[in-house]
Amino acid sequence: MKILSQKYLFSILFFSILPIFSFGLEGKFEKKQFGPYRVELSQNFQSGLAKLVIKKGRDKAFEETELGSHYYFGNNFDETLEGRDLYSGHNITGNGISNLVVSNWTGGAHCCHFLHIFELGKKLKKLATIEANSSSVRLVDLDRDGFPEIEFWDGAIDYQFAPFAYSPGGRVVLKFQKDRYELATQLMKKPAPSKRKIQAVKNKIKTAFETEEKAHLPYDFLNFMMELSYTGHFDLALKIADEVWPTKKHSLEKFKEDFSQALRDSSYWRAF
Repeated sequence: MKILSQKYLFSILFFSILPIFSFGLEGKFEKKQFGPYRVELSQNFQSGLAKLVIKKGRDKAFEETELGSHYYFGNNFDETLEGRDLYSGHNITGNGISNLVVSNWTGGAHCCHFLHIFELGKKLKKLATIEANSSSVRLVDLDRDGFPEIEFWDGAIDYQFAPFAYSPGGRVVLKFQKDRYELATQLMKKPAPSKRKIQAVKNKIKTAFETEEKAHLPYDFLNFMMELSYTGHFDLALKIADEVWPTKKHSLEKFKEDFSQALRDSSYWRAF
C-alpha cells in the first residue's frame, strides 16, 4: 500500500480527529470528530442493531441502521491496514474536500462487504457505496496521480458454476471522476495474452477437465474466463471456451449463455 502523499497530509491541517471508544455489556460505541462533523458508530449486542450516525453541530445529516451489521472507520476489508483508518479526514478524491470512509460488514461467511465514502464539505454528500460481496477492497493509487482508486473483485459468478472457493472474481477498478466514482476501464484493460501463454493455459485447463472433480467446472477454466472478460477480451474468453470444452461434455452453449448473462447482471461489468 502506497504511503499517503503530501496532498493527503496537507488536508489534515484543516480537520482534527478525536477518536472515542466505549465498550460495555450491552454494546459498543465509537465516535470521531472531523471538523464540524461528528461521526458515531454503535452496535447493540442484545438487539443486533448497528447504527451509523453523522451529525453537523446539533443537526443529524445522515443515519443508517442495519440489523446484524458491523460498522468500522476506514477500509476494514484491507488486512494490510490492520484496522487503521488512513483515509477519513483526508481528501482522497482530488477535489479538495475531505472525505469519510466507513466499512459495513453485514455478517455471514461470504457476505457482505460495503464501503461507504462521504464528502465532508459544506453539506454532507454520500459519494458511493461499494458493494464488494466477500471480496477484499483496496484503496490504491494505480495511476500515480496522488489519489487512490478503489480495487476489488466482482463476484459475478459466485456459486453458479462451482462452490464459492472455486468461483473466481473479476478485478474491478473505480476512479473518482468529477463528482462520482466510475469504472476505470483504462486501468482494467490489458493487452491480450500471447499465443504462447494462451496455449499453455489451454493445456492446463484441458488437463483439469480430465482429472478434476466433475461436479463443477475447473477453477483454472473459470479464472481464465474471468481474467479475459474483465481486461477487455470477452469475445476471446468465449472463443477459449469453445476450444477447451471436452467433446463428450454437453451444455457448452448453455454455459456460454449463463456466463454471459451473469456478467451482464453485474452492474460493474455491464458498465465495461
